[in-house]
Amino acid sequence: MNSPLLTIFFDANVLIAGSFSQSGASFLLLQLCELGLLKGLTCKQAIDECQENIREKLPEAESIFEKIIANSVEVLPNSTWSEMNKFQDMAHRKDLQILTVAIKAGANYLVTFDTEDFHPDPKLGLVVCKPGELLKKIRSKLNELAEK
Repeated sequence: MNSPLLTIFFDANVLIAGSFSQSGASFLLLQLCELGLLKGLTCKQAIDECQENIREKLPEAESIFEKIIANSVEVLPNSTWSEMNKFQDMAHRKDLQILTVAIKAGANYLVTFDTEDFHPDPKLGLVVCKPGELLKKIRSKLNELAEK
């Protein structure tokens, strides 16, 4: 089987949104990962943040979140401080772990609603965008392929 077209790293806020609403771009991207059309990644820090927020604010989303984690994303270990130190000027301090793991994993996209907190060097090949923006890019690419 061929490898997925794109590798997507999910920030906690996108995982939460996808767990709470099954009609938005976050959920759709996670569904594409579950189907094997995209490769979904996240890290332990994002999972911990999601669990805490869902437990406190959205307990009705907990079972869907658990299914998403089991079926749509691979949970990677957190990076060390020395690994994160290389990228310290490219993200808000609270998001440095997310950025570092995404870069180390070779993700094509980091999807987040907090795009202003991330500014990786373009040479690294990681594009930071919101879920809806990525979905538009995927639709556009599919339309191009269909026209050929």
